[in-house]
Amino acid sequence: MSVIDTLLAEIFATRKPAFYGEFAEWLRGSRRFREFAHAYRNKIRAKLTNAKHAGSLDDLRAELHSAALLCGEQRFAVEYEHYAAAKQRGPDLTVLFKGHTTFNVEVRRVQAGSSYLEQVMAKKVKQLPAGVINVLWLAADGELAESRVHAAAATLLQHTQQKDDGYFAAMGYERASSFLKQYARLSTVLVWQAEPLLITNSMTRHTLPSDLQSALRRLSLAK
Repeated sequence: MSVIDTLLAEIFATRKPAFYGEFAEWLRGSRRFREFAHAYRNKIRAKLTNAKHAGSLDDLRAELHSAALLCGEQRFAVEYEHYAAAKQRGPDLTVLFKGHTTFNVEVRRVQAGSSYLEQVMAKKVKQLPAGVINVLWLAADGELAESRVHAAAATLLQHTQQKDDGYFAAMGYERASSFLKQYARLSTVLVWQAEPLLITNSMTRHTLPSDLQSALRRLSLAK
């Protein structure tokens, strides 16, 4: 049995989801992703075992696909759920760029034509830690227009200006100002789709350096 076959057998010991074949191809195509998968094989297997419905498996597939893409960039060192080790809620992936610049990636599947993008963004920025670059990676099913992302952000900010505490309470915030504090931690929205988008948050305190932006844009072209 090959190293890859052994790794697949370990990870998928309890179930083989629809993305099993894709995952196997990611392993075969990337030594660095094989190393990632080996390091986190127990975590991935546990997530597979605990997934209660098809949507949970799709979410896991999106996380692992993002990790595989990031592992394709030689200057990225990728960790899986770094904050969980300290029993803190945090983003899915933590990445070290060129050995000195750390950034987080929070992954979320979205339907391109969904009417709930505002809620997705609000709930996801709630998980972003302070003092670091944070990227919200939206794995889009279909084409999500850049204008839709800007419109969702504008809607959220309008509710903060109106001090609409009730609107944000439904998404787990104490008040509108609590959301605004978290939103400033969001550096960039990366929409992964046929034509990927990189959208900077004008309110962020931690912008992406130009070389990191270039690396992510090149990553987006690596089909």
